[in-house]
Amino acid sequence: MEDGKFTLLWLKYAAVLHVLLKNTDTENQKLQMFKHEFENTGQKQKANVAFSIDLIQGRAVNVVATTTIARDLWQVLDNRSSSKNMLKERRIRITLGKSFELELEKISDEVLPVETSGETDSSETL
Repeated sequence: MEDGKFTLLWLKYAAVLHVLLKNTDTENQKLQMFKHEFENTGQKQKANVAFSIDLIQGRAVNVVATTTIARDLWQVLDNRSSSKNMLKERRIRITLGKSFELELEKISDEVLPVETSGETDSSETL
């Protein structure tokens, strides 16, 4: 997959994502996306678009390096100053399922992995 393939798709939703990120303070948020939007990027019809990323205090962690869809989403959010500033104060998990439903949920402190000294940090920052 090539970098930036999904950037235009995420830019289309950037303003909506900003509102959804803000609203995660009160409850989980969902956005129904559509299969054809991903196919219009050149994505194969049967390709897996599902992903999950954790955005913790302005950093994207636990992202598989080959997940172009998630990487492009992170780059759009990180390049928008209003979203970037908001994310510095939040812990949010963004998940896209096979049904093309994007879910944004606030991560509680209990859900976060605990780092122990001497172990390699398994999280990946984009």
